[in-house]
Amino acid sequence: MKKKDESKLSMFYALLQVLARHAAAWTGLVPFKNARDEFEGYVTSLEDATQTQETSLKGVALDKRFKKEKMVKKTMEVARSIFAYAEDQGDVVLQAKVNYSPSALLLARDAVVGQTCQNIHDLGTTLLASLGAYGLVAADLTAQQNAIDAYVATVGSPRAALTVRKGATAEIDALVKDSMKILTNRMDMMMAEFEESHPEFFQEYFDARMIVDSGSEKKKDDEAKAA
Repeated sequence: MKKKDESKLSMFYALLQVLARHAAAWTGLVPFKNARDEFEGYVTSLEDATQTQETSLKGVALDKRFKKEKMVKKTMEVARSIFAYAEDQGDVVLQAKVNYSPSALLLARDAVVGQTCQNIHDLGTTLLASLGAYGLVAADLTAQQNAIDAYVATVGSPRAALTVRKGATAEIDALVKDSMKILTNRMDMMMAEFEESHPEFFQEYFDARMIVDSGSEKKKDDEAKAA
């Protein structure tokens, strides 16, 4: 959430607390009550959008890395069996097709490494009848394919999470504007009704309406200390 929106949300919370304490003062004023209820609804929507916005991209990236590592591990098991078979056959072309180190695969680009692992899997499938003596069985290829599929499914996850985050940011901006519009054009305008009848509520309301920019306040404090 942007700093300016954080400051406004803090103000919204403070204002809702004031309104809750003085509910007896404004409940009978229907237009004010309607505006207050609508305002509270916007704040609830803001909380939901903020939770979506703060969804951790780190977790998505970690999941992709874990599945990449598992895919590479399974692929290396297949590749080593094929390499040993190719060595015995004197087939240097086949050796070259599977001659990868784990680090080379892990450092490869997302779109490339998935296809590379798939190519090695397909070679293993073609040569399966000859690879039993080298420790490779059908179950190994199945496990490798499952690992490849699981990894490929995560390749777009960080981008998708970022898209969701951007959408939530735009929603927050709109909700903050709508909330401020309710306060400025409706609730603030009706507060004169309480200035004499409920002066404590009137004062607390406008005290809460002050937006404190924590970043600006910190800067002012630092400048004061430096002076």
